[in-house]
Amino acid sequence: MKYKAVMLWSLLGCVGVAMLAGIVAVVLPSRYVDDRVFASIATMGAYALGGLIIVAAGQRMRWTLRVCALCTVISMAIYLSMIWFERAINWRWEQIGWKTGTVFLIISIVLAHRMLLFPLRTPLLSAKIAKRCALISAILLGSVIIVGLVNDGFWNWEELVLRLMGITAIVTAGTTIATGAFALFGPKPGEDEPGLLVGSIPVSICCPRCGNGLTIDSNRDGRCTGCRLKIRVEVEEPRCACGYLLYELAAAVCPECGSPVSEHDRWVKPVDEAE
Repeated sequence: MKYKAVMLWSLLGCVGVAMLAGIVAVVLPSRYVDDRVFASIATMGAYALGGLIIVAAGQRMRWTLRVCALCTVISMAIYLSMIWFERAINWRWEQIGWKTGTVFLIISIVLAHRMLLFPLRTPLLSAKIAKRCALISAILLGSVIIVGLVNDGFWNWEELVLRLMGITAIVTAGTTIATGAFALFGPKPGEDEPGLLVGSIPVSICCPRCGNGLTIDSNRDGRCTGCRLKIRVEVEEPRCACGYLLYELAAAVCPECGSPVSEHDRWVKPVDEAE
C-alpha cells in the first residue's frame, strides 16, 4: 500500500503545483510570465490526469502499474526538461530528447491500455477474441511507432507499410471499443450459472428487538410477528469479482480470472455428521 500512497501524493503534488503556477501566471502581467510556464502547466495537468487513470485501472496489476508509472514519470520529466532547456542545447540533442520522451509515453500508453482491458471479463467468445485483438494490435502499433521514431522511418517508409499501420490503428480502436461495450452491456461471467440458492430460502432467526423466533424468506422484506419490526436478510453465494461461482472450489485461485481466493470464500456444503 505504500507505493499507492506515494503515487497518490505525487499526483496530488503535480496537480497542486500546476494549479499554483496557473494562478500565479494569471495574476501576474503577461510580460512577466514565460510561455514555458503555460506549457509546463499543461504538461503536468495532462500527466496528472493520465496518472489518475493509470492508478485507478492498474490496482490488480502491480508490476504493470509500476512499469507504466515509471515510464510516465520519465516521459514527463523529459518533456519538462526539454521545455525549459530547449534553448540551451543543440538541435541534435533536442531531437533525441523529444523522441525519448515520446517513446516512454507510448510505452506507458500501451501498458495503460492493457491495464484497462485485461481485467474485463465476459463469457462471450466474440468478446474474448475482440479483447485479444485489441491487446495484440495495441502492442504492435506502439512498437511500429517507436521504431519509426527512433529510425526516422515515417517519411521513408513505403505506402504499403503506412497503410498497414493505419489498419492496425483502426483495429486497435475498434476492438477496444467493442471490448468495453461487451463488458458493459454483455452478459457477465457467472450469470449463466444459477448456483444453488435459486430465489429466496427460509431463514430462521431471532428478532433483534423482542427476541421472538421467526422464519422469513431471504432477500425479501419481512416483519417480526411479535413487534412488527421490518427485517430483511440478504443471502448470496460467494462469487469471485469476475462473477465465477466459488461453490466447492478446490484451488486457491479463481479458474476464470486467476485471482486468489481465501479458504473462507470457498463455500462448501455442510457435511452431515450422521453420514
